[in-house]
Amino acid sequence: MSDYYDLFLAVDLVPGLPGPVLAELRWLLGQGDRPAELVSADWESWGGPWQAFDGGTASHAFDGADVSLLVRATDRPDADGGEPWALTVRTCVHEDDFGIMMEVVEWVLRYATTRGWAGYVRDAGLGRFQHLVRHEDGFELADVRVGGERKRIARSAG
Repeated sequence: MSDYYDLFLAVDLVPGLPGPVLAELRWLLGQGDRPAELVSADWESWGGPWQAFDGGTASHAFDGADVSLLVRATDRPDADGGEPWALTVRTCVHEDDFGIMMEVVEWVLRYATTRGWAGYVRDAGLGRFQHLVRHEDGFELADVRVGGERKRIARSAG
């Protein structure tokens, strides 16, 4: 069992995010005030809400930093000419909070236009790595299985 998980999420969201959804998402990212009503997860069963995707600090258990960013994808309009929201999150999750984090991820993905690969979850203890795969009915965590020998490509820095 792991103490921590490394969660990475990179998706596009619908251009017309409803105002309450955008406000809650910004709060989750540490980029806005807390809305009066939070619907992204059953926060009360977990002792109250927190800014689950807040970034800007060194990761607690992994190399690198926890980061979060929500911007308009102005150079990639959708088929209707709208500008999707581009969301990227990398955060360290304690195993006790993993269930609620997956509720929040599921809520975010309801508004995603991304299909297929949407991120990963890495286990600190066992080294298990799972792809986060988005599909029409939600998402799944798919185990990564290496078939055969790994291919390495040597590159030199400089």
